[in-house]
Amino acid sequence: MLTAHLQEEQGSANDDLSGCSNLLELARTFTKLMNEGKMPRPLRDIRFWWTDEIYSEYRYFMDHPDEPKKFLANLHQDMTGADQAMASRVQHLIFAPHSRTSYLDAVFESIGTYLIHTNNSYLAAGRQGGLPRPHSRPIYATRGSRAGYNATFVPYFDSSDHMCFVEGIIGVPAVALINWDDDFIHSSDDDLDKIDQTQLQRNNFLIGAMAYYLAFAEASDVPVLAAETFSQGHRRLANDLNVAMGLIKEATNGEVDGWTDASMLIEQGIEREVGALNSIRVFAKGNRKSEETLAALHKRLDASETKLFGDLKAYYREVHGTEPSSIKLTAEERQADKKVPLNVANLEDYFTNRRQVRVATELHGLMQDEVYNFVDGQRSYYDIYNAVRAEALAAGSWYYGTVTLKDVVRLLDAAVEAGVLVLK
Repeated sequence: MLTAHLQEEQGSANDDLSGCSNLLELARTFTKLMNEGKMPRPLRDIRFWWTDEIYSEYRYFMDHPDEPKKFLANLHQDMTGADQAMASRVQHLIFAPHSRTSYLDAVFESIGTYLIHTNNSYLAAGRQGGLPRPHSRPIYATRGSRAGYNATFVPYFDSSDHMCFVEGIIGVPAVALINWDDDFIHSSDDDLDKIDQTQLQRNNFLIGAMAYYLAFAEASDVPVLAAETFSQGHRRLANDLNVAMGLIKEATNGEVDGWTDASMLIEQGIEREVGALNSIRVFAKGNRKSEETLAALHKRLDASETKLFGDLKAYYREVHGTEPSSIKLTAEERQADKKVPLNVANLEDYFTNRRQVRVATELHGLMQDEVYNFVDGQRSYYDIYNAVRAEALAAGSWYYGTVTLKDVVRLLDAAVEAGVLVLK
């Protein structure tokens, strides 16, 4: 599913006619290559959706509730033509939320990193490496600039069409491109003079390459997908360990020693990476060799969990001079662990009732969404709290704020009362 939104009309050259035009150009290019015999027809359909932002997807899901089960992934372009020489604009490459971490993040990071490395200037590559300067594998549009590709990967944020697909009740992996910050957004200044054809082409290369790869991926691709997902997952786990050690270091007394949050980060990080590896089974389709590859990496994850906890305990001993105490649930945590929420089956009821939820919490808006996204009929209130708190800690309070059990329980109880969820 390739998406961009069309409804903004005047003052929308970048937001989001850039994404809309890129989709049209991608469809034209793929069709031309197939007609000329230079590209085989994809094994999977590639759908192009020009939408009324966010509303269209929700309306379609409610009208056709079985359709999302056919979707492999969503690749979204929003504000992908910014002239980056103006107003310090940066192309944000947005990962999926932790509730939907998958093989898609690995494909995204692999191709996106290649694009960033080869379309920015590096002294070692261009001056002493004998490669073209200033960019070693440049993508330039004929009428575009020769500027670098000012892009960075960021943890999940929504505010565009991809948010509809990662909803827990929909469950489709999605990644997105959004230029931010932008002084010209939603104004008459968002016009063609702020667009750079080179940046349009680079962003379309990223989305086009991902779409091409996913359209043909089969069981034979599982080893590569699994290796990328596993190795990039270990970078995420390394960040979890770094944050966990910081929590222990910042703790000041035995009452608040950081161990509960630190160990939760490792536990939830491993659970996230198990889910990412499991997502690759959509390509394995019962293939014995593919399943053996995934099983072997699951064993490696088990070993990684043991090592990470060993490293964390060793660091705890250095800081506090004792072994960490065993974790005992409070009365509130035990109560939360008894409640297991389940989504109502009807999508129309789910989304309609969710708009009626009224509750006062201090949860960051994205973490409120993640509370809903982690509802699967298996996790308890307490499990959902752990997952969302770990995600917020991993990114930092400056990004996602602070998650408390009280706020998570309040939101889930309000959702049950509104008929969004039921208790098992």
